[in-house]
Amino acid sequence: MRAGVAFATVVLVAAVSGCAPSAPPAVPPPPAPAVSFDGTYQGTIQVTVSAVAGANSNWCDTPPAITLVVQNNAFAYVLSHPNVPPGSGFSSSPSFTASIGPDGSFDAYTQNNTAEMTGSVSGSQISGKISGVGCGYAFSARKV
Repeated sequence: MRAGVAFATVVLVAAVSGCAPSAPPAVPPPPAPAVSFDGTYQGTIQVTVSAVAGANSNWCDTPPAITLVVQNNAFAYVLSHPNVPPGSGFSSSPSFTASIGPDGSFDAYTQNNTAEMTGSVSGSQISGKISGVGCGYAFSARKV
């Protein structure tokens, strides 16, 4: 009879444990906060490549200060070429509209695809390059 009591105990324990409430489902982690690079960045831009020669050698010149205002992870920038004469066939002010990806990178082209602006934001620093027809630039700016 002792074997019968042991068997009954095992059956009873198995039955009770089958009725035990299950653990509540795991709550998923909250979504990662959206990355925002918004703010005003001020710094410098300099000519790195100038394939324009002779009397036109200053056509790549641009003011050395750069300010980028980032809103909703996007910014617009106009590259000023004050020495390019009207009617020269070259743009005196190519413009870029860039969207910054979640990883901080951006890649933008002028409307006619003659110049490209690439770069990234890391911490409070934004930096990059602009490559165009005959001119190249490097820029770096800090969030203010």
